[in-house]
Amino acid sequence: MVNVATGLAHPLDEARAKELFKALHAAGEPLTYSAVEALALANKWPSGHAQTLAELAERIGNGGRVVIKHRRDWGEPTIARLKAEIASGNA
Repeated sequence: MVNVATGLAHPLDEARAKELFKALHAAGEPLTYSAVEALALANKWPSGHAQTLAELAERIGNGGRVVIKHRRDWGEPTIARLKAEIASGNA
């Protein structure tokens, strides 16, 4: 859902990342810099953008507050869908 070439430069991409990380944090998922950076790099994110994503994840994972300017309210439904897919073995 994010243009990896531009990372979180677009406000909607930044908002999606914030919503997803907030939902993951609320669901008790650990958000560590190293894990998020490694996942981003494995998915072909440029290094600088992967670092920015990892910094955001770590801030939210440590309980830091963020402002979501373009809320889409898709973070929690996305987590619920992924958990359902994992439980059914379709992930």
